[in-house]
Amino acid sequence: MQSGTVASNGIELFYESRGPENGEPIVFVMGLSAQMVFWPDSLLDSLAAKGYRVIRFDNRDVGKSTRIRKPIKQGPLSAILRSMVGLSVESAYTLHDMVADTVGLLDALNIERAHFVGASMGGMISQLMAGTHPERVLSLTSIMSSNNSPLLPPPKPAALKTLVAPRVKVETEEQFVAFGLEMMAKLGGTLPQGKEELAAMYRASWARGINPRGIRNQFLAIMATGSLTKTLKQIQCPTTVIHGGADPLIRPAGGKASARHIRGAKLAIIPGMGHDFPPSVIDRIGELITETVGRANSVVQPAVA
Repeated sequence: MQSGTVASNGIELFYESRGPENGEPIVFVMGLSAQMVFWPDSLLDSLAAKGYRVIRFDNRDVGKSTRIRKPIKQGPLSAILRSMVGLSVESAYTLHDMVADTVGLLDALNIERAHFVGASMGGMISQLMAGTHPERVLSLTSIMSSNNSPLLPPPKPAALKTLVAPRVKVETEEQFVAFGLEMMAKLGGTLPQGKEELAAMYRASWARGINPRGIRNQFLAIMATGSLTKTLKQIQCPTTVIHGGADPLIRPAGGKASARHIRGAKLAIIPGMGHDFPPSVIDRIGELITETVGRANSVVQPAVA
């Protein structure tokens, strides 16, 4: 296991790498407000045991990476409404900036190409990465994400409240864990969530440092970026789109839209899975990632110019 901080795109990113250093790299990109510790260790360890170099990192504005300090001029509900009617959304940065962060991470770690796995917002970042930097992406696995179109079915009301509700004042670790478990209960599907694992992730997040402003920044970045459809049509690497059949936040239509616009993409809908990683689906997700990586390895990759 290796970890540290690297300079990237004018900021600093904290990363962690496990598995052999000379193994094929798989980069995991996490979603809105979630630190890298929200990737299940069992999933990462299983891939590292197969000989892959497994890398996860904190996006800007979460965990141990740089926090962006710029005024927030719009709230999440206002941003949603403006996006739905085609108006611009003001934000400190967009998902394109977060793609540039990720490119900088690869450069800092001397990685020419990597397989990418992204969840939720991280799926959007990974999709953009594959479409705009095809020479750096060997394969793409997008989980519980979408093409970010404003025309997609909206979240269920309880799930939407986790995004637009007023911020809850949290002063202790126990309050933070309780808040997190309550939120995840609203985002889950019909499969048992594994509360002990979730509580451990929230405790780790608290210990590493939370950044409420960062949640707003990242959400506004999603809204300001707009639809990814044109970029998805440029993706040529082997792609698998995984989505929970019971996802209340990014509805299954979101995953289906991404798969529809990516040439040759395979779509896997997992019954009962919500906007989470229930323990019972971890092995299946690992199998799908491995299969996607295998498809990439069966294709002769052109040399990087």
